[in-house]
Amino acid sequence: MEKTNYKYTKNYCEENIWQLCKHPDLQTLDKKVLVISNVSKNCPLWAHHPLPERNPVWWDYHVVLIARENGRWWVYDFDSTLDFPSDLGTYFNQTFQSGNLHEATAPLFKCFTASHFADCFFSDRGHMQDAAGNWIFTPPPWPNIEHALGNKLEMKEILDFSESSQHEILLQDELKTSYL
Repeated sequence: MEKTNYKYTKNYCEENIWQLCKHPDLQTLDKKVLVISNVSKNCPLWAHHPLPERNPVWWDYHVVLIARENGRWWVYDFDSTLDFPSDLGTYFNQTFQSGNLHEATAPLFKCFTASHFADCFFSDRGHMQDAAGNWIFTPPPWPNIEHALGNKLEMKEILDFSESSQHEILLQDELKTSYL
């Protein structure tokens, strides 16, 4: 698979993954969306753009798709320098080199079914604007994702990694146990 065959806009991982959830190439696969962050909104990921030579890259959050094909889980991460898709075990070993990470920067994960994410995700892109309303990063060429029916899954909810989050938050080992 080639990343260039899919819709992508730099710094809009949640929208890139929303687009991928809906792509016909992956329709028959069991898919989940992983949101990666932590309470401090400062999470290191290795083998990542934009500066692969200066890894880790510190993201406030990152969103990827995992999909099961032939009994194996694969990670679709547009910003990784690893294969697209990458085997889940390889991805975790290369991306989360947690050796001496402080607890506040250790990655935490939220997992959503791809169908729930595709049906309910909503973004007015407000989190990508500064206080004056200027774009921090140029937005994607497609319209805002505002189609959500009923319950909206908004960015503030997706990015809530506090104890009061309404969605289960998993540690890296818990996630590995579930999917490897």
